[in-house]
Amino acid sequence: MANVELEPLPLTTWRKIALGSWGHGGDPSVYGILELNAGKILERQKRFAERTGTKAPTITAIVAAATAAVLRDHPQINGLIRWGRIYRRKTVTLFLQTAVDEHGQELSGVTIRDAEKKSLVDVVRELGEKARAIRDGRDENFKATKSAFKRIPAFLMRTLLNFVSFLTYTLNLDLHKIGIPRDAFGSVMITSIGTLGLDQAFAPLVPYSRVPLLLAVGAVKPSPVVVDGQLAVAPLFKICATFDHRFIDGIHAAKMAKSLRKHLETDEGLDTLGLT
Repeated sequence: MANVELEPLPLTTWRKIALGSWGHGGDPSVYGILELNAGKILERQKRFAERTGTKAPTITAIVAAATAAVLRDHPQINGLIRWGRIYRRKTVTLFLQTAVDEHGQELSGVTIRDAEKKSLVDVVRELGEKARAIRDGRDENFKATKSAFKRIPAFLMRTLLNFVSFLTYTLNLDLHKIGIPRDAFGSVMITSIGTLGLDQAFAPLVPYSRVPLLLAVGAVKPSPVVVDGQLAVAPLFKICATFDHRFIDGIHAAKMAKSLRKHLETDEGLDTLGLT
């Protein structure tokens, strides 16, 4: 008789990739939470919808555009580690995680390249188009990658992912002609936990992606605050950051937090993003 009665579960492509991503729990991750007041964002979302007659950009899309601006203004935290050295990226590429199906069994992501040069409206448009293409089965890169990974046993997944990472990031080879997307994960990963009803949670770094920063955007919730010495209620949300301490340290994180707060809490910052 077995010590524990178990039965195998079918593995989705995403779950096989997840199993292949981490060999152990220890890594150089640092975690932090930035709590922000969404009051001005909510006002402008409402104004945007009324003026355009379309759905306003989501909090996550707004955070993504703000993050691109931050990495543009602080290029020292826009890079990766290879050959034991830090390399700075010349452009900002955002990777936004998205669910492929309504049950969340399959996950993928959308990359927004040259994001530092794009307006919030451009980011929202591109994100929507690419996410719909993945969900509708029209994204050829996603279909090809999913098909290839389906044929690979789970116990070989980590070896394969690390090998591909070595080729594409350590050796810096462009392998898109053989079906491996160019710079598939970009400068920063951003995921929305607020759509799940969560106000805070930390997500793990993905070693083979070489991305040193991951942001999880929580739900906006009425919360008590002190304004001019008086207790009040304000719509707050949290950005939970996980970053690679080999690449980003406390002073970098503090500068990024200050810049994000300026872009997301002030009229000047939101004007810069184009949320008017």
